[in-house]
Amino acid sequence: MTRLVVALSLLSCCVALPARADTAVTGTLWLSSGARSAAKQQPALAKERQKGVAEGVVWVARIPERVDLRLSARRRGWFVLRTPKAEPPLPSVALRHDSFTPRVLAVPAGSRVEFANRDRLYHSAFSVSNARRFDLGQGPPGRRDTLAFPRSGVINLHCEIHPAAVGYLVVTPNRAHARPDAAGRFRLPALPPGRYELHAWHPQKGELELPFDVPRRGAVELNPTF
Repeated sequence: MTRLVVALSLLSCCVALPARADTAVTGTLWLSSGARSAAKQQPALAKERQKGVAEGVVWVARIPERVDLRLSARRRGWFVLRTPKAEPPLPSVALRHDSFTPRVLAVPAGSRVEFANRDRLYHSAFSVSNARRFDLGQGPPGRRDTLAFPRSGVINLHCEIHPAAVGYLVVTPNRAHARPDAAGRFRLPALPPGRYELHAWHPQKGELELPFDVPRRGAVELNPTF
């Protein structure tokens, strides 16, 4: 019995250990080459020149399967000999005050997203985007709908009742994605050595691609610029 307890304890420790560290990938998303140049000369002006950059999304087009599995396990919490944690709440888009909140939401392909009317008025949510066409119809206050998004792509969100309401659902091909801060800085999950392709998207700038290499040693810093 003692040997069994020791063996189970060792197994628990081994399973709980994180996967080996790969190379960190960080960078800054620049809204223009002018903003990038100005920030180099006067770093204090970076946020001013980068106003609105936090609405962007960056992701890696393709990653090794083991990396995506590791990110999935980390997101869910992963302990074999403990009671499983409750599933995290679904990503949610609220319709409130004639707008979508958040205006930009990023989720990996295969995710389910909740659409909730948290206003005192009727709202609707629909999209004619190629990645996912849908129409939830008009719904009263308090209504909640859940949709699955199996394909990657940028999905424009609209409200039939309030034409000024516009939102964006960015469905990435995997879990290696990030949102920049107010200055444009972002941090992606660590990646093993290899050749990759970074994608950056912003509602006012569109999408760009930037190939990059992850070396066997040393950090990676990227500067995608619109």
